[in-house]
Amino acid sequence: MPTLYVLQGPDKGRTYDTPREPAVIGRASDHIQLTDNSASRRHAEIRPDNGSWMLVDLNSSNGTYLNGQRVISPIALKHGDQIKVGSTLLVFSGRENINGTGDPHLIHDLVDFDIAGTKSESSILSTVDSSQDSVILQPPETADAVVAWNVVYKIAETIGGLESVDAFLERVTDILFEHLFVDHLVLLTSKSKSGEWTPQVVRYRPHDQGRRPKIVTSSTIINHVVKTREGVLCANAMTDDRFGGDAKQDSIHRLGLRSIICVPIFAGEQIHAIFHLDCSMSHHTFTQEQLRLVVAIGRLAGLAIENIRLQNARMRNERLAATGETVAYLSHHIRNILQGMQGGVDVVELGLKRKSVESLESGWSMVKRNLDRIYLLALNMLTFSKDRQPKVQTAQLNKIVEDVISLVQAKADDHHVMLLPELEEMPAVPLDPEGIHQVAHNILLNAVEACPETGGRINITTRYYSAQARVTLTITDNGAGISPEDRERIFDPFHSSKGHSGTGLGLAAAKKIVNELHGEIEVESTIGEGTTIRVVLPAVHVRLVDSDKTHFAAPS
Repeated sequence: MPTLYVLQGPDKGRTYDTPREPAVIGRASDHIQLTDNSASRRHAEIRPDNGSWMLVDLNSSNGTYLNGQRVISPIALKHGDQIKVGSTLLVFSGRENINGTGDPHLIHDLVDFDIAGTKSESSILSTVDSSQDSVILQPPETADAVVAWNVVYKIAETIGGLESVDAFLERVTDILFEHLFVDHLVLLTSKSKSGEWTPQVVRYRPHDQGRRPKIVTSSTIINHVVKTREGVLCANAMTDDRFGGDAKQDSIHRLGLRSIICVPIFAGEQIHAIFHLDCSMSHHTFTQEQLRLVVAIGRLAGLAIENIRLQNARMRNERLAATGETVAYLSHHIRNILQGMQGGVDVVELGLKRKSVESLESGWSMVKRNLDRIYLLALNMLTFSKDRQPKVQTAQLNKIVEDVISLVQAKADDHHVMLLPELEEMPAVPLDPEGIHQVAHNILLNAVEACPETGGRINITTRYYSAQARVTLTITDNGAGISPEDRERIFDPFHSSKGHSGTGLGLAAAKKIVNELHGEIEVESTIGEGTTIRVVLPAVHVRLVDSDKTHFAAPS
């Protein structure tokens, strides 16, 4: 016996059981009488025909619609079909409806795949091809347009903000769940070679949170979506041969009439995931426009997944290329250092054979210089390549600078460069002694190498500004100066204007250390006149409170 349930309209909630004979739908009907003034007195009729039921429009003024399409000639009804008469929406069923519940389980147990087709069979009411390059949304009504715009806008905002495909899909699922009228939303993925689809994300409406019934859907629906590569709009039904099973048990008894949208998500040519949305028809029925919207979202999500994959692949390739370039550069520089050491060792061996103290001293000096180069290279590599936690303590800046000058003095003498310190007396201030020592050493070595072969001069100045609570270290050479092009890149790692003699890590490491101490490095240079590098550091304790605020405290 066919039954009609009123989902929308003045008679919402009523159930009409019809006899096994033609039944008229309308305001003057003896079988399915409506109070809807927009319906005709005799609007439409359902009549039996060789074991099936046909829907016929009785020349109504407003027309009769089946699943959103106007009825022109008699058309066969399927279980779950939606009939619109005036402003009244009815759903056609041949069974009675009682509710059922399920037990709470883990996410993989929340979805029951009815492989045999005995629990939740469905009729396809509408389909949309999901594999086409573009899905054009037909102009919907104003309310639907606002929803569609909000969904697309929020997903567009998400694209590019998440590097993980799983995190992106979970965010898209949340956006759909937030904006569409849906009781349950499941995101299915297949990560195994067997092609088995498993739930990755499950969302429930709050009224279901307490009991969490299982979401029952036919595996045949999923297989149909995968095979045809199209999104489908379904209603629970028992009569569709495509979703039929050998054992016929009424899903209406278990779940009640439900409206379902099932849409694939393509990443390239493969289906990466599937959206499964459902809601009780007593609350809401999905429309053709909502199906097209979800299909469009699935297509947009698929393009975003491809974009994420391409970005991750590009980043991996860039990292590999950068790693290869770095290894090649450092290998070349280390080889030059080792060649210098080998030359020194040869001179030492020659001095040992000849028992020449002069040769021994010369050879050992060569070895020592190259050992210093290796030590400095390793120190700068460690500083630049990893996060470094400054060890701040109260220290004398001048004492650190004096120690650096004594270490560089021999190299300055070899280059005939005068070191002219002018260190202002100042109190001890919070510093990272080891880090500032490396900063001063790198900058001073660069200055020595930049000076001319004769008449080289370097001014080294420290200043203390109590009112501004800062200290400065200024190193000025009278070298050839830095071109504007090189000035923009002097702090880039592996960029060096000294050819094979420079690693390009000294100033990069210095800037990194100064930034960690919340200081600044200023550069002034004039071609032919020289270069000034000024390091400005806070003379107070600095503690990072959060990512946006920095706290300063007076030195103790």
